[in-house]
Amino acid sequence: MLPRDYTKGFSSARLLCHWMKKYLAAPTEFVSIIIPIKNEPAIQELIYEINNKIKQNHEIIIVDKSKVTPNLKDARIISQRSDGLGNAFVEGLSEASGDVIALMDGDGSHRPEDLNNLLGKIGEYEIVLGSKLVEGALSHDTIGRKTVTHAFALLTRLILWIDIKDPMTGFMAAKRSVFKDLSLKPRGFKIVIEIVYKSQAKTTEVPILFRERQGGSSKAGFNANGLKEGFFIIKLLIELRLGRLKRHF
Repeated sequence: MLPRDYTKGFSSARLLCHWMKKYLAAPTEFVSIIIPIKNEPAIQELIYEINNKIKQNHEIIIVDKSKVTPNLKDARIISQRSDGLGNAFVEGLSEASGDVIALMDGDGSHRPEDLNNLLGKIGEYEIVLGSKLVEGALSHDTIGRKTVTHAFALLTRLILWIDIKDPMTGFMAAKRSVFKDLSLKPRGFKIVIEIVYKSQAKTTEVPILFRERQGGSSKAGFNANGLKEGFFIIKLLIELRLGRLKRHF
């Protein structure tokens, strides 16, 4: 029962509507989902999967670097002007209108249902990471890629002194306010660790199931691209650490 003075001046219908809006219809934030791609054959299937499984109102922004621009439905597509996944995210961010910004891979390795779990933590945390390395996570990576992931995760924690189990993840949801006045200078693929380290926002990790990529080929691995990406990561970590030290002295 509501207090008598609370109901004064309300018809029964208006009172019910007012009560439902106040107590039941909690507003949800609009989400911009940024997906950088380069020749990903299964991207349309991922778009359908996202639209079917993501509960919140959202937009999908595809930042495309493919040789031939794909003809996609139910998503916005912009042509990437720069190079690298990190720069693709920055370009997508400039086009995003969401209260929450999400980043995920375009090869199908990140599941939309896991993105729901990330979004569910926004509010309690400013940044939520999808992690392959926390308890409850499962990865279908090869043994070689798992080894590289663990090695760079350890290196990141040693250099940056941060308590993040999977700092190399590319799966993230963050409040838009995190990016206010944040100067990003991406190197290669790893933009998330730069965002976490520079923003110093309240961050957590949630376990994900990291699937096998759905067609196409990896842009990095035990090849020239992989070695180049490894160099970019090490250089980024050193620059981030030195940048923090300079501000302290």
